[in-house]
Amino acid sequence: MANKEFKCPCCGGTLQFNNQSQNIVCPYCDSQFSTDDLKQYTDDLANDKPEDTSWDDSMVQSYTNEEMKGMKIYSCQSCGGEIIVDETTSSTACPFCSNNLLITKELSGDLKPNVVIPFKNDKEFVQNTLKSFFRKKVLLPSSFARDNVIEEIKPLYVPFWLFDADVQGRVRYKGEVVRKWSDAEYDYKETKYYSIIRGGNIAFDRVPVDGSKKMEDALMESIEPYNFDEAKEFNAAYLAGYAADRYDVSKDETFSRATTRFREGTVQAFQNDISGYSNVHVEDSNLQLSNTNTKYALYPVWILNTKWNNESFRFAVNGQTGKIAGNLPISAAKSFLFWFLIFLLSGGILTGIVGAIASDWLIGGIAGAIFGIIVASGAIVKMRRVNKNVRFQYGAQQYIRANSLRITERKSIFLYKTVSKSKKSTSSSNSNNRRR
Repeated sequence: MANKEFKCPCCGGTLQFNNQSQNIVCPYCDSQFSTDDLKQYTDDLANDKPEDTSWDDSMVQSYTNEEMKGMKIYSCQSCGGEIIVDETTSSTACPFCSNNLLITKELSGDLKPNVVIPFKNDKEFVQNTLKSFFRKKVLLPSSFARDNVIEEIKPLYVPFWLFDADVQGRVRYKGEVVRKWSDAEYDYKETKYYSIIRGGNIAFDRVPVDGSKKMEDALMESIEPYNFDEAKEFNAAYLAGYAADRYDVSKDETFSRATTRFREGTVQAFQNDISGYSNVHVEDSNLQLSNTNTKYALYPVWILNTKWNNESFRFAVNGQTGKIAGNLPISAAKSFLFWFLIFLLSGGILTGIVGAIASDWLIGGIAGAIFGIIVASGAIVKMRRVNKNVRFQYGAQQYIRANSLRITERKSIFLYKTVSKSKKSTSSSNSNNRRR
């Protein structure tokens, strides 16, 4: 053991054997481990296999010469965006920058989508959806809904790469069990740390990754999910009256995001099996992918470009389900007003409770002020998130194949514990004495 270097599970420092305590100690964070506990931990680390996150893309196909005759490409001179349309379309506006000067060229050498989900909602529905989206946003500037001008509403088939995989995963978490107690003079806190392992199998179907550089990835993920049961085998006829964004992110470039979504989805699904800990966070994960598949799809999206106070805003509406996403402005005046009202209400309530119990209104006022700041700040953060709803999706929970989750390994290894104590404040001690 002396000739082998072991890393501290707490801070990553190199561990040493202590002759006096007969324990393994970390000279960097002062953690101590028994030799038996550390052996369990290091033996378990040795069970991890090298990751395998390779992909099979044999299902991706190309257009035939006959199919390419019925379609053409418009390239925007302004922003460089490219869209695919059917041959009956003579001119159109760029869905990305609204520029009308487009150059026509023939489609050649492109990959053919495996499937397409047709549009189900119309322009009027999308306009009403946007108006409804503005309602009940308490931090939205009052003039935004009134003065915000819709410059363009465009239906667009957006390219997505779809990934399937069976996952054999092994995830290591760090768990904490916290215990608190007090005596006449001190408050104590004991924290025990564990290495928690969950291993098993899970499968994901058709996890989408945006294949267009012109479309914001987080915006596209924010209008998920799509109902794949309504997907159709691709036919150029679906492009009649619509445009399709030409993919400019290759399948190889999207493997990383797909693997990230599989990893996060597996970590979350396995973590749902863990209970009995005060806190749990992931430390490491290992995935073995099998039965992988990659497909190319076109999904329907309405793009809305609007302007307010000389600032541009873009919204996206799922052309199948009607789900909308887009970041809205936030009124600084309303934010402060609501923060102050919540601060007064929550802080005032706690001031009254603590002041009455402790018979000390100064202590009550301080406690109420601190509590009010915490509550009001937390509430405003949540309210702001309502206005800023464009964000990457965590994992791929909605794409887990039904009944595919199987937990085959459950293990918990004790690592070490810490105990801290803090002296009770004089006012708290006096209050306790009065109650006694």
